[in-house]
Amino acid sequence: MARLVKTQVEMEGRYEERWTLVEDDTTPEYGEDEELAVVGRPHVRVSAAARVTGRARFISDIELTGMVHAAVLRSPHANARVGSLDRAAAEALPGVRAVIGPGDLPDRDGRPVLTDAPAYAGAAVAAVAADTPDQAERALEALAPEWEPLAFVVDLDEGLARQDFTQDPAETSRGDVDAALAGAAAILEREYRTPAQMQNPLEPHCAVAMWESGTLTVWSSTQGIFAARDELARAYGLEPDDVRVVCEYMGGGFGGKQGSGPEGYLAAELARRSGRPVRLVYTRRDEHTTVGYRAPTVQTYRIGADARGTLLGIEGSAVIGVGQHGWVFPVLNPSETLYECANVRSMVLPVKLNLGFSNAFRAPGVMEGTFGFEQALDELAEELGIDPLQIRLRNEATLEQSSGHPYTSKHLEACHRRAAELAGWAGRDELRSDGRVRRGMGLASQIWWGGGGPPAHATVRLGKTARPTLVCGFQDIGTGTMTASAVIVAEALGVPVAAVRVQAGDTARSGYGPTSGGSMTLASVAPAVRTAAHEVRTQLLDLAADMFEIAASDLVLAGGHVGSRDGTLRHEITEITSKLGNSSLVGHGSRGPNPDGMRIHTFGCQVAQIAVDTLTGAITVERIWAVHDVGRIINPMGAISQVTGGVLQAIGFALTEERVVDPTTGTVVNAGLEDYKVPTMADTPEIVCEFVDSPDPHLGLGIKGLGEPPIIPTAAAIGNAFAHATGVRLREAPYTPRRVLEALAG
Repeated sequence: MARLVKTQVEMEGRYEERWTLVEDDTTPEYGEDEELAVVGRPHVRVSAAARVTGRARFISDIELTGMVHAAVLRSPHANARVGSLDRAAAEALPGVRAVIGPGDLPDRDGRPVLTDAPAYAGAAVAAVAADTPDQAERALEALAPEWEPLAFVVDLDEGLARQDFTQDPAETSRGDVDAALAGAAAILEREYRTPAQMQNPLEPHCAVAMWESGTLTVWSSTQGIFAARDELARAYGLEPDDVRVVCEYMGGGFGGKQGSGPEGYLAAELARRSGRPVRLVYTRRDEHTTVGYRAPTVQTYRIGADARGTLLGIEGSAVIGVGQHGWVFPVLNPSETLYECANVRSMVLPVKLNLGFSNAFRAPGVMEGTFGFEQALDELAEELGIDPLQIRLRNEATLEQSSGHPYTSKHLEACHRRAAELAGWAGRDELRSDGRVRRGMGLASQIWWGGGGPPAHATVRLGKTARPTLVCGFQDIGTGTMTASAVIVAEALGVPVAAVRVQAGDTARSGYGPTSGGSMTLASVAPAVRTAAHEVRTQLLDLAADMFEIAASDLVLAGGHVGSRDGTLRHEITEITSKLGNSSLVGHGSRGPNPDGMRIHTFGCQVAQIAVDTLTGAITVERIWAVHDVGRIINPMGAISQVTGGVLQAIGFALTEERVVDPTTGTVVNAGLEDYKVPTMADTPEIVCEFVDSPDPHLGLGIKGLGEPPIIPTAAAIGNAFAHATGVRLREAPYTPRRVLEALAG
């Protein structure tokens, strides 16, 4: 029976009360000692063959009859006014189907998509649709805009000095920080700086839009098909069901593709005006200037402890360069919640700059904050003469520090001890030498949310061929959600994983699924998938019981067969399903609410071993040992892949990636993959990955998310390893050869 319940839903640390539809669920959990045949074993991606053979259709592969191509006029100035646009000249060119400028299309989140007052280089001013990409580019030139450049601020320190914020600075506190610091045996005060980092998914932001009989279909490279649907429906005054958003395959997003994005609005409006399907694919330069970034920060910490290293008080401030607008990310969350401390004060200052807008990027805020706070903790341990591992174990938090609520589960101590054991932490000083190449080892901890929640719905169908079809409203952004869902269905129905069809990424054919953000996708949809599959399993066993005149409770499903528990009966499942004719067995499932009065978090610990060439300043990350506590592991192969990707992305943050802005023009000077160095296979260290793999007893299937956790502690561990190797602390990332040599030179 369906019920409306009011529950608390969390997304990247933001909690809100929400009414949500759930269905009564009597599906039994996996038994503690139950031997699972498919769940928890390694499986290749169900989409692997389609991806490597080119059969998978990404958005830029979409070809529609009569489709035309869009191009966008962007501001070359960091701050300007647009005096005029020669739209008539552009519209008169051959092949041009539509030209739009400021005021011609609905606002997005209350802000114009096209503006005559661009406040950063790359801001969209106008857009055209033409029969060919070349014709569209020529139409942009014909617009001949008159620019009036204005003064701008792109430097974070200058923006702070001007006290120009996107919203008022916010202070939060608990306890009495001043009294706690006054009574501390040691107080450490340090500043750390982190750079702007670009998401750089392989597939750029892109959309194809088509109108038919007043309804809108958009193929969008998005992490949230339903969020995009709802955005566009609101913008055009349509019913949600009059908008269909499709994203069957996408080449990554890393947080930067939530909802429709301006590209969806532009393609939709150009399609509406031209009467043609319109495709808009951003350039790599667009990706570096207009779609958002991990914001640069300046973090300052004052940490007081007693002589044993017990934390007494923490004061943190974070200056965040958020650009023109955007969500202020929880940079100080690690200092507020990672360890037990009764006295904490935080100040966040979101600085307005003439630079695009900060956007979600894998563990937004928390990764940057971990880089600073976990190094500050190491520096405090060093001052007190305490092993960095021991100070962490000594301050283990038993309750969620901001709310005082208990955790649904927590195994951070196990992560610490296992990572240290794997890395040989006790003998780490043996790595050190006085030669040209210095080696060192450092560690850091991880905390993140990722419990998921409702609403999320799933349907499983089983027809005469005994190949189950799962229909669910998620989009697989590359994290392997399709495969993990297929594994759950296969476990329930006793069929091979490859036999499961997964239909996802289409709002028109599925119930609601969540946006892929906050490590919440699988944790949200997996319980719904299992319930739907279990319903079909029950029906299938009932049919088998009728056919073979045996109690359903005496039957088992495995290996494509139905058999009796005593082994005397064994038949292929198709012997039953072949009798269905054109009928199907159908099961539905929905995600239930999370437990009240508890907090769901993921935890982990990583140890880094690095080598520093003191002559060239080059750093080589030699090994990473990663141990994470993310609940039940459905597909170890996919989970290890997630950790590998997160670690590698963090190595880029620590060593090479940094957006460089020309202070004289306010433009990004390394807006491409030639000048912006992301790690490659050649930069990949040995990565040893383990999971605690302990199902959370308070969550359906015991699953928590793994999208964000792997990237969070890596850069901090590298920073601590650098200090261990060289005896010098480098507090600004990335650790480029220039910065390394300057630090070593004192």
